[in-house]
Amino acid sequence: MLKRFGLLYALIFAFLLGYVYTALVYNGIWFNLKSGLNRVPFYMWLIWLIVSFYLTLTLHELGHFFSFLIQGIKLRALYLTIFVFYKNETGWKLTIKPKLWVLLGGLVVPDLGEIKRDEDYQKVAHQFGVALITAPIVTLAVLLLTWVLFIIILYTSSNIGHIGIMAVMTLWITLLSLLYIYTFTLSNPMFYGDIVAYKKMKKDAVFRLAQIHQYQMFSLLESNETEIYLWHKVRDAIKKHTLHHHTTDIALYMAYIDGILHLNQEIDTQVDLKIQRLSTHLFTRSEQGLTLLYEVCHYYYKTKRPDQAYRLFEFIQERASKKINENVLVYLKKRSMHIMHIAYDDLYLNDLKHITMSNTWIFEPILDLKKMLKDAHEKLTFVPYLTLVDLKNEETKSDLIKKDE
Repeated sequence: MLKRFGLLYALIFAFLLGYVYTALVYNGIWFNLKSGLNRVPFYMWLIWLIVSFYLTLTLHELGHFFSFLIQGIKLRALYLTIFVFYKNETGWKLTIKPKLWVLLGGLVVPDLGEIKRDEDYQKVAHQFGVALITAPIVTLAVLLLTWVLFIIILYTSSNIGHIGIMAVMTLWITLLSLLYIYTFTLSNPMFYGDIVAYKKMKKDAVFRLAQIHQYQMFSLLESNETEIYLWHKVRDAIKKHTLHHHTTDIALYMAYIDGILHLNQEIDTQVDLKIQRLSTHLFTRSEQGLTLLYEVCHYYYKTKRPDQAYRLFEFIQERASKKINENVLVYLKKRSMHIMHIAYDDLYLNDLKHITMSNTWIFEPILDLKKMLKDAHEKLTFVPYLTLVDLKNEETKSDLIKKDE
């Protein structure tokens, strides 16, 4: 259809473009526009690009921010590239983190509060979805408003300088807004555009639970009831759905195992069987997958199956992808050996510079990393690794006698 009518669309576009150009020239507006653009020095184009970037980014993130706020959800942080506005027990603070430039954007972190029952969970899921879609709407509204203001200034102002500045701002805002709109529809294992995330929050129960469970960790109010409720939701989701090696699936398995390790929840036999049947070789290819495999080691150790824990540990050493950051590989190995009493390395594990896990550093302003790491490095109760020997077996006796000699 597009190929068949492509020439027709091109002709219509060319006609409209020619009509607009003729109208601008006839009314003297084209001359003012050219004169205004010529008045803008080259370096000012860069300055107005930076201004336009922060203006569009700030308004987009405030769309998320105020949507949460209006719906009654508190906020923990607002990220605008290197600038982080965050809330702790004493109020709102501002910090600057230069390395956050790698985000090339912003982030809003809500404080979801307590979630103790299904009604709370459904309400939070709905509010989260509304906040996700609000920001793209704000971006579109800003783009439309910018063009309205630009047209008004073109037709009503005789100030060449103002026209030039507005033309440059309109150009940058248009290009940036189109870029944002494009990213809204993108996704990969580590990133979901706003529109993609909105749709998945509405239709994908596993994604919805993984997001809510992840963001719950940023709440200022620690609630054991919330942790227990969400753990049961995670357990039931794993039992109900077929999970694979996607990021959200890994997150649910991690959440389940964390409940066994630190909340002392009882093992579910169905989930236990699914964990034992995991395609371990698929998880050795990524940092998130490898982290899960180490957690499975700890899970086996905690549940008094050291033989399975050690076998999986050795498998990881043999099969871990060399593409994963070497520092991450070293940290995960040392942490696991420490937790399972294979070797103790408190000095290494207590040094924050060695902790290079995933994207944890992004949330440093709103997380108590020292407390998190202390909990993450807590040794499990020692489990002896015993091998039964049948002394009545003649071959066994013979082997023991040879060893004595």
